[in-house]
Amino acid sequence: MTERLSICLIGPKKGGKSSLLASLVDCVAQSAFGYSPRLRPALQPITEAEYFAESAEPKKANLLSVEQGDYERLRREFAEGGLATDTLDTYEYRFRLTVNGEAPPAAVLRGPWLLEIIDAAGEIAVPPDGAEVAILNDVKAKLARQMLEADAIVIVLPLVRLEDSGWSGNLARLIDRLALAPEKKLKRLVVVFSQYERLFARLGPSAFTYACDPAVALHALRKSLRAVQWLDRLRALESPNGGGASVRFTVCSAYGFVKRFQNPNIDPHQPGERRFRRAGLEGARAYNEYWRPFLTAEPFLYAALGLDSAFTFSYAQLDARIEEIG
Repeated sequence: MTERLSICLIGPKKGGKSSLLASLVDCVAQSAFGYSPRLRPALQPITEAEYFAESAEPKKANLLSVEQGDYERLRREFAEGGLATDTLDTYEYRFRLTVNGEAPPAAVLRGPWLLEIIDAAGEIAVPPDGAEVAILNDVKAKLARQMLEADAIVIVLPLVRLEDSGWSGNLARLIDRLALAPEKKLKRLVVVFSQYERLFARLGPSAFTYACDPAVALHALRKSLRAVQWLDRLRALESPNGGGASVRFTVCSAYGFVKRFQNPNIDPHQPGERRFRRAGLEGARAYNEYWRPFLTAEPFLYAALGLDSAFTFSYAQLDARIEEIG
């Protein structure tokens, strides 16, 4: 059996959506996630034709869809420092996910999974509060349709003081509209806080040890979410009236922590924010010796499999209650 899933990535500009996606395959390959290593997931990019190949009624190719090789382009751009996603369209990346180890039979029987992950500029879904951003109506309509048709939504937010952010109001309104939309197909929603490595910038080689403690991640999430206005609005999605979707919270870092040395992977000797690299090499090879992303596969594996890891937290865990909240 093959299951197709559509996953929408949304969040504010510079929140880390494209970096999260660009590091996804490497995170799975390095087992740099919070799931048991016995799960043994494998993920590979595929073309649009491969995504629809087993369909009884193959869809016609979308002229605006991402062509083969664009995921590699995204990875190259990430290696070079990253580029902001433009507002001219939404972009689909497709993958084949398999689980080759131990997993609940109910999950294994649904696989393999063909994933369509939709990336879009932050200004489209979560523009700055009060700002006038020129976006084509066709692009906004396309993303709105993709969100309503998505099996899962991943909201990517930078791990900052959320109450001081310039987009919190628009995010709250988007969540309200989503909860009230009867036509949505949403099954799972994951809120992932990016740039997690920054919390440990002063801990040197102890950084990775602290970051790997789920209790530390849970504490960071509780602290960040304490004052946000949209937290209870998001909870409405879990109620039967809101569609009964499963909501989870997690953390991640596309830059991650340096292999062997364990400190956050931000080189203070390079301009801007760049990862440590091996001198004399170019492109991705210069970074691979030191780079280990951190939990960037977490939101996608939960979105696809519906299985919790040590770093996916429910409302019940955030509320420090044993029973699930309805």
